[in-house]
Amino acid sequence: MLGVGWVVIAALIAIGAAGVVAATQHSPGTNARPELTWVGDQAATPALDAATEELAQLSTTVDALASTARRSLANIVGGDVQALSDTIDEGTTQVTAVKAQTTRLGAALANVPGVGDGASLRLSPGIVDRYDALASTQGLTDGLETDWLAFTGRAVGAARLTGLLTRHDQETAAAAKAGAAGHYRRALTLLDAPDATLEEALRLRDDLASSTDVSTLTEWLTRNSAYDAALRNLYESLVDAKGRVTNRVRRAFTEEAAARDQLPADTRGLVVIMGDVARGGLNQAVISIEQARGALAAALDVQEHYQVMGTAVP
Repeated sequence: MLGVGWVVIAALIAIGAAGVVAATQHSPGTNARPELTWVGDQAATPALDAATEELAQLSTTVDALASTARRSLANIVGGDVQALSDTIDEGTTQVTAVKAQTTRLGAALANVPGVGDGASLRLSPGIVDRYDALASTQGLTDGLETDWLAFTGRAVGAARLTGLLTRHDQETAAAAKAGAAGHYRRALTLLDAPDATLEEALRLRDDLASSTDVSTLTEWLTRNSAYDAALRNLYESLVDAKGRVTNRVRRAFTEEAAARDQLPADTRGLVVIMGDVARGGLNQAVISIEQARGALAAALDVQEHYQVMGTAVP
């Protein structure tokens, strides 16, 4: 009986020893033995949290830049050059911050211990995955500075153009109002202003021609120039006629009416013109910023999920 008892005890000891041996033969860095990566995970997690904070700051700044770009487009449509200039200054400051924050994020990632070759032997899969997700954000802001510079260069020109076209209409309307009241000499003087505005718009048109379809803009300028000329001819005819209805006055009235019929009936022409300018590069710059904003926000969501769920072994 004693011999049998010792046999049973020996068997139990053997079984236990086999379990210990089997347990020690698990590959390190796998979910089977997370305690083997506990030290590495504990060291890496604070560094990953620090990198995540850098990512959060970068995401916030790019989000603000996207908002600034959208406001810039609104300034352009409104033709408010001063407001646009202020908005551009704000965006330029944000772009500088993006560049600095991107550098800091890269430095924070470089400070994460245990990553690199053989990381799976030192870190748990969750920590490795979290690091890889953070590392994939590098490069998301590449090109934003170039896009912003391209955007601002064209934005100022576009805003000036909108302002010029709107101002021209107001100046011509003021001259026509004076003429309708019988103040023909006053109307002629007032027509000098829209003439000068059109000249400025033509110069800007020439600057935009290298990268923008200016056919609609050219047609708009041509028709408005023709109307201004017809209006000037009418008032000159009336001044020379001294109140008499001469053949020249009749012809001038007919020509003014014909030129007026060729003017756009509403602001849809301006919408088309601004669309042409936008396609010349403004929209693409804003889209690039929005794409970076969306990618960073998604990456930050992933990191926040890791933080909530926890990736290190307790």
